[in-house]
Amino acid sequence: MASRDLRGITASKAAKILEQIAQSHLLTNPNSVLETEHSIQAFGCYTIKKNSTSFTIYKNKVYATETFSSRSALAWCIADKYFIKNLRQNISMFDYQLNCKKTDMNLFKNLMNKNLDSQQRWAVEDKLQDAVYKAKRIKNQLDKCINSAKYYQLKGFENEASRLGIKSPGRKISKGI
Repeated sequence: MASRDLRGITASKAAKILEQIAQSHLLTNPNSVLETEHSIQAFGCYTIKKNSTSFTIYKNKVYATETFSSRSALAWCIADKYFIKNLRQNISMFDYQLNCKKTDMNLFKNLMNKNLDSQQRWAVEDKLQDAVYKAKRIKNQLDKCINSAKYYQLKGFENEASRLGIKSPGRKISKGI
């Protein structure tokens, strides 16, 4: 039942109250991910800011690292949240390598548009194909790391649910004899 205080509330006062609730609960929630126009607030302590070509990650307002995709940035935050150092390093490394290969591919494509003789064109095409192959391989490795981070995040949700006494769907807990 609504109290009498809520009936006379103005829209601006309601917006201010809602903003206070969001500040106190959503931004500090260890499982929330909120996206704004220029940044992503993740897990209560990470801020991912979008730059022109990259995503800068801050942990508790202190610079942590930089990635080249938002997926990699969020996966890096998950790995850091669960203290998985190897996964965090692999995500950064594969993301950087993939960005380098994409840059190489753009360079070779631009060279292909220039006037080249047949031998030069053949060499550039060969380097382009090699870069495409390596980029696919690196992307597969990065996707494996991102999927691993997703697994850890979902596992974390399941552990929280089990701590609260909530049974996770699809699993049956067998009773002892």
